[in-house]
Amino acid sequence: MITVSDTITRYLPFPTAVPTFAAPSGTTNILLLGSDEPLDQERARTDAIIIVSINRDNRTASMLSIPRDMLVYLPNRVMAKINTATRNGGIELLKQTILYNFGVPIHYHAQIDFDGFKQVVDILGGVEIGVSCELTDWRLISPDLDPLDEDNWERFILTQGIQRMDGDLALWYARSRLTTSDFDRGRRQQQLLRAILNTGLDLNLLPQVPTLYNSFNNMVRTDLDIGRILQLAALASAVRDNGIQHLYLAGKGEVMTVSPFGYIILPIWEEEVVEVEEGEEPPDRAMAEIFGQLFQPPALNRATRAPLYVEVINGTGNPDMASLAAENLAWYGFVPVIGETLAEPVERTRIELFASNDKGAFPWLLTWQFRRWPSHIQLVPDTPYAYNYRVTLGQDYDPCLNHFYAPGGY
Repeated sequence: MITVSDTITRYLPFPTAVPTFAAPSGTTNILLLGSDEPLDQERARTDAIIIVSINRDNRTASMLSIPRDMLVYLPNRVMAKINTATRNGGIELLKQTILYNFGVPIHYHAQIDFDGFKQVVDILGGVEIGVSCELTDWRLISPDLDPLDEDNWERFILTQGIQRMDGDLALWYARSRLTTSDFDRGRRQQQLLRAILNTGLDLNLLPQVPTLYNSFNNMVRTDLDIGRILQLAALASAVRDNGIQHLYLAGKGEVMTVSPFGYIILPIWEEEVVEVEEGEEPPDRAMAEIFGQLFQPPALNRATRAPLYVEVINGTGNPDMASLAAENLAWYGFVPVIGETLAEPVERTRIELFASNDKGAFPWLLTWQFRRWPSHIQLVPDTPYAYNYRVTLGQDYDPCLNHFYAPGGY
């Protein structure tokens, strides 16, 4: 029988191994995997692949999602989608595949299946997620119904706002891609991981790690022992405070269809030479820079620089908008503080910076989130204020951002 690997290999040569990144000392790279079959199934595919790089010295972290349909070379085997590596040779082959194709050494891994993920979320009492973009997809009317009966499905709309998710809804949110893409699904999976971290810290679960380790042992397959888990858990609060960097590979590969096997993503590792018109910037499509950024601290990390505080005043008339704006700000390293809600809505969003200039204030990163230009910032010099910025949200504010086009690659 002809397989997708046979078809692809017929036309594409095996790539050479990329150089291994020289990670800073104190770096721990953990591979987080979500499987589409129970963990006791030897040939389960990886539905979610996220590299988490933790810098123990700076106490910061980076997350990078690898799309499951990325075409890679499985060392000493074939060209295939990366989500089939565990099916072809287990976790060890997937680690070798990531090292060969992306130059990232993996120190540890943790793998969970769908039922285990739902249980973890439910044990935490659910997680709170800021849904900045409305999401629509098919969903089982009840998780107890037979998924093979099409009458048991309904078109489900998750509206914009702050949503409390149990395990079933969180899994749906992590897997949905009917109206979005694999790239956006990876972003939402990172969002859920961050929410799980926040919930665990808010519940002060660190002292309970040994007990939780025993409880989760049948849900999670990992080569992290309890000693290493305790060491990393002790860093969790500082990592959250100092900053987590979120990275994606959207736009860094060529999407193509291999009939009848669906679509694949061909990695573009090195920068392409592209002719552009005067005044234009070349498209950034290379993966090498993104993977290299995995080992750099977040741009606004608070381990090495003063925090940038942003007060959010809600003038939209919608109580959820301040929280959604705060989540977007925190995603990129700003420190949001939700202030008052105006009695009467205002039409347009206003941004004030309490300084004589915007040096070191990352104006382009902040104004992008509110669909403004840095020139729209109103400077307020010589006025003592508790925060660096004050953003008054108007009725024109829309928190739905395309995170893959954030300025400066952040």
